[in-house]
Amino acid sequence: MSWLYLASVIGAGFCMGLVDHRWRLFLFRKSSYALVVLAVGFVFFLVWDVVAIRLEVYARGESPAMTGIEVARELPLEELFFIVFLTYVTGVLHGLFTMLLDRRAVAR
Repeated sequence: MSWLYLASVIGAGFCMGLVDHRWRLFLFRKSSYALVVLAVGFVFFLVWDVVAIRLEVYARGESPAMTGIEVARELPLEELFFIVFLTYVTGVLHGLFTMLLDRRAVAR
């Protein structure tokens, strides 16, 4: 059992949080809106994963970097954290591109 992958996802999320905090791109810009987006994204991708697992499109891979803990059949613990991370990164990138486009429009 290894916690390397889970720690990596959590660490990357923390770093993304620092970027978000510094430039107020998503969660630190409109926190109530961002939390709703994170919750909806989490539910959407979790349902996506469960459906794909049931259809046998996805299967849990074996890796020495993973904990080996499953929250459901073929659904590793790390996947829950990755879904949150994926949704958060998407929100931060949207905030970044919106900020850059707004600055470009003001400059014109």
